[in-house]
Amino acid sequence: MDTTTPTRYAPDTTLRIREHLPPEPFRANSDYKPSPRPDADWSCWDPDAYEITNLTEFALANPPVETESPGKTERTLTITGTKTRRQSRGCAPERGGAHVVTCFLDGDSSVEYIAKIYDGVDYPTDMETWDCMSRADEDYAVEAWAYRGMQSVIGGTVVPAYFGSWTFPLDTNHNNRQRWVRMILLELIQGECLADIMKRAETGAAPPAAPVDYSLLPPDDFRLRVLRSVIDSKLAVWWEGLLDHNDLEPRNIMVRPDGSVAIIDFNHVTLYEFTIYGREHPRQLLDPAALPESPIQKYWPVPFGSVARGYEKSRVWGRWVPESWLGDLDLATEWLVETWRGSAKYAPLEQGWLDWTFHDRNSVRSKGCRFAGKPRAQAG
Repeated sequence: MDTTTPTRYAPDTTLRIREHLPPEPFRANSDYKPSPRPDADWSCWDPDAYEITNLTEFALANPPVETESPGKTERTLTITGTKTRRQSRGCAPERGGAHVVTCFLDGDSSVEYIAKIYDGVDYPTDMETWDCMSRADEDYAVEAWAYRGMQSVIGGTVVPAYFGSWTFPLDTNHNNRQRWVRMILLELIQGECLADIMKRAETGAAPPAAPVDYSLLPPDDFRLRVLRSVIDSKLAVWWEGLLDHNDLEPRNIMVRPDGSVAIIDFNHVTLYEFTIYGREHPRQLLDPAALPESPIQKYWPVPFGSVARGYEKSRVWGRWVPESWLGDLDLATEWLVETWRGSAKYAPLEQGWLDWTFHDRNSVRSKGCRFAGKPRAQAG
């Protein structure tokens, strides 16, 4: 993992940002509509080079998608630091993508924000998709609309508050031309990335094979508080935000000091409002007042684990749950039931749900967790 950021987004850099309306979500070979961008003109590039030799020239020739301007509001943004994360894939070099920086607005350094900058010049170009500008536009459109939709229902709670989408010009050394870059502005969560907390407990080899020293993790009760918040937050995003996150990994979870979490990174989500193949979110098919499925049902019987394999230290959540769970899956089942027993936030279990053959853990202790739910509907 690396946190490098180009000098154009270094601390103390000042950008003049302008409000911008993102294009509706699009992505090639997906549930979204095709790209509104014209196909890139490759006549200027060597088709045998398998790379674009001058990305700034390519960006100038293939600018971001234009939309109707929402207004002329402009603000001054000053960058204070970087939180960009880069991941390598095996032995492959780190891949590019959006930049994440901390910043303040209009000279007021007392309030810091997160700016997520979708600069196509820093996106990867490879055989998968050579058009780095399309990649940046796709990420921007999907993530901006995800945050726009969530802001009024869960913004500032289980996801960061959203402060709009913006664009700004950058000078280039190409005939004094400017190129435009898109960004979104978010709440700066006061906390730590879950991946960083977990990494401190790794010893020896590189993950995922690295042994875990559980004594270097927070206490069990705090870790379970975080696990509960992750599940509640994931279901809130799904039910209230009408979207699938599709990438809920520790790197995309911010942990506050009290153990509550905020989910971040929404550029790979499925936004049901914008799908084109008739996909509908379950909430769109039910009574608007319906409650989401209970975590007991959703994660039965081993939350974030496997009935067949249990929890493995080589897998993500086996490195976070109490170490005692690795040898006794009933502890996980008991916690699941005890945590959400009778919760008013979720739909109640049907009567006898835990007695159904498929749900029976065949354990005396797990059978002790059973409780009555609402009566099952009668056929007929």
